[in-house]
Amino acid sequence: MPFFDRLLSSLRAAMLPPDASGSAKAAGGDPAHAPSPAAGLGPIEALGPDDGAPVAAPRGLWWLRWRNLVATSWFMFIPLVAIVLFTVAMGVILWSLHETERQQQRDALYRDAAWAQQRVRLSLLSNQDQLASLARDIAAAQLEQGAYRTAAQEILRENPEIVFINWLDATKRGRWSLPSTSEFASRLRENQDQPLEPEVLDTFDAARETQRVVYSRPLVNERGDSFMLMEVPIVRDNEFLGALYSINGILTHLLPPELTERYRFSLIDKNNQTRASTSLRPVPGNALSYEVLLDPPGHSLSLRADAYPPASNLPNNMLLWLVVGLSCFLLWSLWSMWRHTSRRSEAQRALLAETSFRRAMENSMLIGLRALDLNGRITYVNPAFCRMTGWQENDLVGRLPPFPYWPPNDQQEMQKQIDLTLQGKSPAGGYEMRVMRRDGSSFYARMYVSPLVDSRGRHTGWMSSMTDITEPKRAREELAAAHDRFTTVLESLDAAVSVLATDKAELLFANRYYRQLFGWEAEGHLKLAGDDLDKDQVSSDNTDYVDAYAGLPASELMPYASDAREVFVPDMQKWFEVRRRYIQWVDGHLAQMQIATDITVRKAAEEMARQHEERLQFTSRLTTMGEMASSLAHELNQPLAAINNYCMGAVARLHSGRSTPEDLIPVLEKTSAQAVRAGTIISRIRGFVKRSQPQRREAALHDIVADAVGLADLEATRRRVTILTRLPTPPLTVYVDPVLIEQVLVNLLKNAVEAMAGLPALHAGGVVRLHARVEPGEIGDSVHIDVIDQGPGVDEATKERLFEPFFSTKSDGMGMGLNICRSIIESHQGRLWVENNADGIGCTFKIMLPLQSALAEH
Repeated sequence: MPFFDRLLSSLRAAMLPPDASGSAKAAGGDPAHAPSPAAGLGPIEALGPDDGAPVAAPRGLWWLRWRNLVATSWFMFIPLVAIVLFTVAMGVILWSLHETERQQQRDALYRDAAWAQQRVRLSLLSNQDQLASLARDIAAAQLEQGAYRTAAQEILRENPEIVFINWLDATKRGRWSLPSTSEFASRLRENQDQPLEPEVLDTFDAARETQRVVYSRPLVNERGDSFMLMEVPIVRDNEFLGALYSINGILTHLLPPELTERYRFSLIDKNNQTRASTSLRPVPGNALSYEVLLDPPGHSLSLRADAYPPASNLPNNMLLWLVVGLSCFLLWSLWSMWRHTSRRSEAQRALLAETSFRRAMENSMLIGLRALDLNGRITYVNPAFCRMTGWQENDLVGRLPPFPYWPPNDQQEMQKQIDLTLQGKSPAGGYEMRVMRRDGSSFYARMYVSPLVDSRGRHTGWMSSMTDITEPKRAREELAAAHDRFTTVLESLDAAVSVLATDKAELLFANRYYRQLFGWEAEGHLKLAGDDLDKDQVSSDNTDYVDAYAGLPASELMPYASDAREVFVPDMQKWFEVRRRYIQWVDGHLAQMQIATDITVRKAAEEMARQHEERLQFTSRLTTMGEMASSLAHELNQPLAAINNYCMGAVARLHSGRSTPEDLIPVLEKTSAQAVRAGTIISRIRGFVKRSQPQRREAALHDIVADAVGLADLEATRRRVTILTRLPTPPLTVYVDPVLIEQVLVNLLKNAVEAMAGLPALHAGGVVRLHARVEPGEIGDSVHIDVIDQGPGVDEATKERLFEPFFSTKSDGMGMGLNICRSIIESHQGRLWVENNADGIGCTFKIMLPLQSALAEH
């Protein structure tokens, strides 16, 4: 274990920098960027390609990642290699010991099996010699038959494995047998009732032919016991002396117990069938076994020895298990060491990666960090702090106040802040300070202070973060200055600016002009709404007046957003032009901003201008009638002369006495028609020049055109010009001031007639056309009226100035007629313009009057 500790210590010392200077070089080559150990952060080394750090291989190249892991963390595999080598060595040792023990058991088995074979063979040979000696004595007739039986009994007593001995003559009939009551007494001699078995007969034949001792194949009795017959030939008349062996008795009586306790001996015939066994106790399948032949004699049997598992050897087993236990413990120790080494290596790599990340993050941070101990000594500054102040780390670390980045004029204030910091009373929101760089320049910063607590929970100092607020401070000052300028402009406006919340009756903003008019009450904002308030349901002296409209949702008020409306405030006798729109207030809620400009003076000026325009229109009509005076006088003279003539003719007839009532009726009817004609002319002139207030009403377009043509036809007739009209069918009703529209048509027809006067082409008479039609438009249907003449037309220069005031193409014109006509048409939301005809002869004055706006206004 100490070896691994020394190994890890040496590896850690080789991989980590020895001091802060090495850390600084790894971090970027600048010693000022290395943190001081006194700051509690420890040396940090940034890994990179130059530091020997592993480079991440592509996902598919697994062997590159493995090679990098082996190259950088090879020491992790030392415990693993030791575990593998130790496991292999112990496995080889245990296998060798096991094989040695097995070989020893195998050798002992071979020896014991060979000894057992020899023991059985020697016993059989000894018995064979005794029977052969007895057979020779029988052949030599040296003893009488009773002595033979006694000798045979002695052989049975000394050899328990022999269970039966008999003497057969040449005809295989028994002379005597011992014991005479044996079940084999009749089975081993031939008679008429029971012939010899094939195994016995074969044994007799082999012994007769070879004149040697022959053993038979195993015989089985009714109980299933196996026996073996040994036939010894007697060299006299082909007689036999036979002995019957119990195969089970051979194993039981010839093998010692010390062998049968360790081995199971079995006698197996040539068919691999077990004929006898020393024990019925089972033998494991992997037990050692050895088989040997018993030939000669017993050529048909084999002796097999199966080794029982050896009895436990407590000292050897304890030693073995002690070795195994110590090996397992060592393996567990090595495995634990390897796991510990792996985890430590992973933790070390994670620490290096974490410190590299923290170093990179620290170096890229724009916020300056500074650490103070409990005495106010600087123990750590990050690179951003050094860059901000211009001082190196070795110039700042270890310094006590006053610090070199304090401005000389602010040192007393800075010392006060340091004292508050050391006392733990630094403001939570930080404090603003001025920092002087090394080159003498300065900037504004905000410093935040928090306690520095180590991993064991001890308060070791104070951590400060410094942020450069020069630009935010400048932007804030500029914003404040802009706000002051904006407020000054709003306060200086001669318009009431107010902002009202949409969810409650709360005035959010009001400028000076508004406050002068209404104070800080929201009621003034709603008074300026004018007609938007329901005066029948809300009273201005009630609080409901405010609440009824201040809380309206934006969807209902949005149609009035940014519309300019003229509102009259009765209690102030003032007119205001009010513009409103919805804005998002500073708190994110919807609010209504309203700008009300006092237009009382302008409204008075507009009223005066309107009155002047009415007088001008009236004057224009008088001028028009003055210009038409001769034509009117001629036109009136005709009906008056006709009336006079008819009256004089009627009087003459009455004086002559020749007239009857029937003759006077046509004369009086014609006189009446001429009077009506004169009255119509006078009525048109009177209605045309009568001064009255403009009044719009529904009027038939045909009637307006007929009156205008009737007035203009006087001048046209005098100048030999014909006026033709084409009006839409069915008759169209428009909502206009008929007198003003008639004035426009009369003026345009009169100009068309005058433009055609004196032209050579008119010796046969000219034509002025007035066409009216209804056309659809983007904002609805409109009436288009065209006045077409056959005059010289209008050039481009004249067309641009034709409707200007005091511009006229006539030598005696005032230049106000067309200007007044345009004003009248525009007051009806219409349009008046001129175009030259496509054929190059004359021009067309076009009038467009919208029908939709007129009906909506109605």
